Amino acid sequence: MLLRRALFLPLHLRFQRRFLAETLDNVLATSLRDIARSGARVMELQLRNSNDLVCHQLMCEFVGDACICRLSLALERVPRLQHLDLSHNQLRALPDAVYTLQNLKTLNVQENQLTILSTDVEKLMELETLDVQYNKFKTLPVKQLETLTKLKTLRVVGNFELIEQLETLKMSKQLKEKIVVE
Repeated sequence: MLLRRALFLPLHLRFQRRFLAETLDNVLATSLRDIARSGARVMELQLRNSNDLVCHQLMCEFVGDACICRLSLALERVPRLQHLDLSHNQLRALPDAVYTLQNLKTLNVQENQLTILSTDVEKLMELETLDVQYNKFKTLPVKQLETLTKLKTLRVVGNFELIEQLETLKMSKQLKEKIVVE
């Protein structure tokens, strides 16, 4: 019945109804397939311990392991993404596409195998929470992190070499106050 009524609405009202539905949709994706379906409407992507990140490309050096090749392509389709959870995936690197997500507020990459956070992190101007717990960081791009004025929390628990270096790293008092070490 509702479908029949919608068909009889004037064209401009049908367009307004469709536009309103799309703008109110804050889509949560839990797989790369969800991104293919919902694309630009995805606001949150949860790929915690995801089989979607296991590489199946025979020519890739990471075949059978977590890899960023498919993830990179998927992230290009979600420009409105605000929350990204890539935790527990044994990732060795983050794709450059992560740093193009201009609306990103939360980046959770805990419990991977990351050793480096790109200086491109400074492009994430909306970032409020960065969780890099239990990786293998020895240092962080302090200068770039200090440019993130909206950053509230930086969790570094479990990065033992990094925690040892925190005392010697030159950083502002404001950034030091945002770091969670335990």
